[in-house]
Amino acid sequence: MKRPPLVLRIYLIGLAQVAALGVALAIVHDLERPERRRAAPDLKLAQYVVEDVIAGTRDPAVLQQRLQGLKEEVGLAVTLRDPQGRILASTGADKPRPGPGHFEFDTALGHVTASLPPPGPPPSASRALVPLVLILGLVGISAVLTAAWLARPLTVLSNAARSLGAGNLGSRAKLRRNDELGDVAEAFNEMAERVGELIRAQRELLANVSHELRTPLARIRVALDLAAEGDAEQAATSLREIADDLAELERLIGDILTSARFELASDTASPTQPPLRLARFPAGELVEDAAARFRTSHPGRALEVSNEARGAVLAADRMLLRRALDNLLDNAAKHSEAAAPIALNAAATDGEVVLEVRDRGAGISPEDQKRLFTPFFRADKSRARQTGGLGLGLLLARRIVQAHGGTLDLTSAPKAGTVVRIRLRTASAASEETQAIQGS
Repeated sequence: MKRPPLVLRIYLIGLAQVAALGVALAIVHDLERPERRRAAPDLKLAQYVVEDVIAGTRDPAVLQQRLQGLKEEVGLAVTLRDPQGRILASTGADKPRPGPGHFEFDTALGHVTASLPPPGPPPSASRALVPLVLILGLVGISAVLTAAWLARPLTVLSNAARSLGAGNLGSRAKLRRNDELGDVAEAFNEMAERVGELIRAQRELLANVSHELRTPLARIRVALDLAAEGDAEQAATSLREIADDLAELERLIGDILTSARFELASDTASPTQPPLRLARFPAGELVEDAAARFRTSHPGRALEVSNEARGAVLAADRMLLRRALDNLLDNAAKHSEAAAPIALNAAATDGEVVLEVRDRGAGISPEDQKRLFTPFFRADKSRARQTGGLGLGLLLARRIVQAHGGTLDLTSAPKAGTVVRIRLRTASAASEETQAIQGS
């Protein structure tokens, strides 16, 4: 169950602290109210009470009993004297005491002298500060805990970022939180994983390029040395080998440059897509040309062609689509046995042209399929010439297709071969869609 947002919890903690402070201030204010002190009774009310108590009897014993009860209940000291000055009943107020609580009056029984109890002292400062100190302490402790609760994950993230910046590609933020900080940690780990993959891919690129360039250059040097010796027949053979090696180098450099062009196009500061030289041409010609080039470059390999897209017309960059289709056919040839046929199928349905390249090779494991479209990744780590390469062919094919508004999907399973399927909109479908967008 997902917790409430972090900002909401911080807000609730702040409200709780403010409420605690409010309670503390209310308690202190309540203790300091004058009503909380023992106030002196009103003099007129006290006189009325005394008159009521002594009325109705002249018996000194009864009067003494009544005044004593009054003394015990409200603390009122009273002395009653007859007209001759003799004490009839007394609870200790026979000597007048100046002050706001002393009063005298005459009744039918005689002269009354009374003293009210003094007002109680105000509450002590320490008693008023105790609840305030306790609640302030609780608020302080909660503030410290909240700060630690926020500072610890931020420290972990900061240390992980510094470690990654220092070159530790294995640095990860080890946080298990179900809130925004946990989301930041997860995003950081995903970013660190991608950065690590890109750096490893660049290192593989250097190794792969060095390997791919070394062999043809070495063969060219040997061919030139043989030609320099003056053997005409050997020189002619060497020239043919040099031509093949130069074609391979051109293809390699072309893949690298095309990949760089698409990388720049994916940057937000660059155009949304690389410039395309659009032209209208039959989709069937693209398939037939690709089949002819494959048979020329891979003599002896069986290629089964099913071209049902002759009536469809594409509006696309023919050279880029040619490169994408050639890359897929070359990959199929590299990763399948020489005796296993390769299938190239084309069909036109519902305003789309579907191109499919199928091989009967060893297939691709599910683990490698997750990284197939990562730059410079190769499922086959071999450096052999027949299975070498930079790991750019499949990625370039997808980017070229996506630049034309199409899709490229791959399905594969170990020992079951691989199927790569391209879907492109026909020229008429793309035109209708553009008109619909402009008319809306």
